Amino acid sequence: MFQTKHDILPDHTHDEFAREEFCGTMRKFFTETLWPGNNDVYHGKQLPEFEARHGRKPQTRSEVKELMEETFYYRCSNLFGRVAQEQLWDTVGESIERQLPGLIEKAKPKPDAIGSLELHPEMPMPKYIESVDIHVMPGNFQTELCEGDVYQGALYDRGVYYFSYGGMGAENDKLGVAMATYTKSAFPDLKPARILDMGAGMGFSTLPWKDTYPDAEVYGLDIGAPMMRYAHARAESWGKKIHFSQQNAVETNFEDGSFDIITHCLLTHEMPVKEIRRLFKEAFRLLAPGGLMVMDGGKRAKLDPERELFASWFTNNVNEPFASGMSRLDFEETLVETGFKPDNIVYSGPMQAVYLKGMAGANSVSGKKGEKQSGWGSAYTVAIK
Repeated sequence: MFQTKHDILPDHTHDEFAREEFCGTMRKFFTETLWPGNNDVYHGKQLPEFEARHGRKPQTRSEVKELMEETFYYRCSNLFGRVAQEQLWDTVGESIERQLPGLIEKAKPKPDAIGSLELHPEMPMPKYIESVDIHVMPGNFQTELCEGDVYQGALYDRGVYYFSYGGMGAENDKLGVAMATYTKSAFPDLKPARILDMGAGMGFSTLPWKDTYPDAEVYGLDIGAPMMRYAHARAESWGKKIHFSQQNAVETNFEDGSFDIITHCLLTHEMPVKEIRRLFKEAFRLLAPGGLMVMDGGKRAKLDPERELFASWFTNNVNEPFASGMSRLDFEETLVETGFKPDNIVYSGPMQAVYLKGMAGANSVSGKKGEKQSGWGSAYTVAIK
């Protein structure tokens, strides 16, 4: 599978393409083979030896981590995964730097645009956004190298494709397609007039909502201007009418009750817990009566210490510092505190997101070999106002 072309997608030379394919293969080997092998090391060697010494199983993730750090396999696989991540961004980034002036020119809003782009350069960046490069992606989502910059957007578009070694689909949209499809099937009578995607990024999860509900006005917001410029140009190149704006999802300029559906995908794990609470509160304000907030992630189940460790690779190794806090947050309790009623919180069953079959990940629930269900996006929570 090759990434679907659009007007602003960076090109690559023969050698650049070969390097990108190599990086994708490294990521796939790490995700599907190398990292899950830690489960065999743990159950085949470390756990039996620990039980023989102490007469019990490890009780905490820290205890499991200390036990695993004794092994060369665990230390080596961590290093390999980190290097693969860094090499991916470096490889894709070099190609984009070569083409950046042309990409910026292509991304300039056109007078005949069907959608819209709204930027707020005066908007302050939250400290948690500026403090760390999420995913080890240089510059995070918001850094601007020059006027009209789209570097971060192009980097994320091309990078995510190889990061998931094509598993996100030719348009990087499988998560958005799955979420929108689930919503339409679960709430067939809903006819939304306005939909908002919070933390839209490149529009990966935004465009599928327009495809699913073509009569709705669809909006996408993100904190990064380079992301929004790129997302706007990308949507326009495919003839998708989307209204993008640079805003902080926890404090928007939309009026109360403006939307029938508010969605966010892969957003909460990149926010401190206090900001997640603000996000839910803002979504509640923006929803019309009877409207839905649809987000990835289902009802939480407590993991065994070893499964918790193996599911936390991104938190520990590639700058996902807030994912651990999110994993411990009681979403239902937080939604109720925000204003949603307990009886109006709906959970999808496992594997509702059938589009995700075949995607393995170091973020899968157990990290066992052969598990093809992604731990993110395989279930959904819907809060009804």
